[in-house]
Amino acid sequence: MAGTKESVVERLAVQAIVGGAKTLKIEYDEGYEEVYACPGDVGVSIGCRIPSSSEEAKSLRAELYAMGKRRRRIEVGGRTYELRCRTYDSFGEDAFEVKFRPV
Repeated sequence: MAGTKESVVERLAVQAIVGGAKTLKIEYDEGYEEVYACPGDVGVSIGCRIPSSSEEAKSLRAELYAMGKRRRRIEVGGRTYELRCRTYDSFGEDAFEVKFRPV
């Protein structure tokens, strides 16, 4: 029996929302996808450094590109949040910003 594939974005978003963040930023740095939770203007590493060549990083990037076209909703602590993603350039690499908004 095949299980449901866990969403990397949802796992990271839940961790960030529970920690009080309003935004997630994902940027490439020296062979890794670095993930930062941002409660305000300054980001804080949430201890997530994913090797860029890993299946997890490939899945993460695919989810983020898809979210740029279509928003996603998740439930955290009984509240529904809308996730929006935008892609931007960071030193010649695509970087991502995921914003959380209570619905």
